[in-house]
Amino acid sequence: MTEAVDPLPTVDLGSEAFLADPLRAIDKWRQESWIACSDRGFEVFSHRGVEAGYQNAGLVSAVEKFLTDMGIDVDAMAGEGGNLQNNEGPSHTRLRRVLSRWFTPRNVDALRPRVRTLVESRLDALGDEGDFMNTVASKIPGPVFCWMIGAPEEEGDHLFELSAILLQAFEGNLEKADEILAAAIEMRELVDELIEAKRRAPADDLLSVMLAATDDGDLAIEDVHSLSFEMLSASTDNTAHSAGLAVYVLARHPDQYRVLRADPVLAPRAVEECLRIEPRIRYDPHYSAEGTTLLEVPIPPESIVYLHNAAANTDPAVYPDPHRFDVARSHDRPQMNFGIGRHFCLGAALARMELAEILGAVARRWETLEPAGEAEVDRTLGASVQRLPVRARPA
Repeated sequence: MTEAVDPLPTVDLGSEAFLADPLRAIDKWRQESWIACSDRGFEVFSHRGVEAGYQNAGLVSAVEKFLTDMGIDVDAMAGEGGNLQNNEGPSHTRLRRVLSRWFTPRNVDALRPRVRTLVESRLDALGDEGDFMNTVASKIPGPVFCWMIGAPEEEGDHLFELSAILLQAFEGNLEKADEILAAAIEMRELVDELIEAKRRAPADDLLSVMLAATDDGDLAIEDVHSLSFEMLSASTDNTAHSAGLAVYVLARHPDQYRVLRADPVLAPRAVEECLRIEPRIRYDPHYSAEGTTLLEVPIPPESIVYLHNAAANTDPAVYPDPHRFDVARSHDRPQMNFGIGRHFCLGAALARMELAEILGAVARRWETLEPAGEAEVDRTLGASVQRLPVRARPA
């Protein structure tokens, strides 16, 4: 990796080359420098740089800043308590410690049989040809999250729709501010109803764990509101689109589908490779209010730093032949879809389990898998699949 020069190079994110093939353009830019300036801030392209960015305490998620710039009252939207995304230091550690009481291997594995049954039922509904995204991928994470949080399962589809709206906040689009705020208010009302239900009848779900922590003094009730909102709004949409992107890749690589088909035990490894090649979060904006340094590069106060997960995942310094899709690839270094360091996604194990169950079920059921028409895939900040027609031959 070539070290950055001073002054940093400037890249054009509106250039024809970047718009046509962002990762190939970044491949060339990264040869000059692992970090560059753009008209919106700093762009970090290397695996080492992105990893350092996630671990840098002087860089925090830019989502709250984006929301504030859009005119949205963050406290009115998500409550005045703490959440994992925007808290640092001892406060973040305290919140994460409470949530970790539920996010255990035992609890994740306990959901696996129900996930497997749900996946099989959705594949039955799809048959051997149809829209995988809207029949299967988008119908799995909602019910799973309801089981986790203790919400009625029939709320799954509605939660998926609300989550999709809320995640538009990452785009910083002022025209969507009213829609995002309305979805946030609706989500908050749902959380309030769930909290009251769990107070009356606690169970072994995540929300009951958080309410029990208020009795121990580890959480305030405001924290429960904000954390519930954060957990509800961050789970369903990301996992659904990750599943759609994974099947999109497999359907376009019949040789690799045959490898997975021959050995469905490779499903967890295939999940990692799909997440590497087609990450849901292609870049992650962070904000430095007071300024910091990133691998000895000065970052001035009030800067936005974009950590390019997709570029880190195709850095040849970490992944040999990085643009080759290989479901049997050994991932000695982590792909960046779930972040890294203090803000590593707490739900990563649950998401990985869901994705592995989906890919494993597909491989066991279908001899072949291929596109059955044009897919609608958007590779902006949050890569998404709106439509994914596939055709399969049963085993």
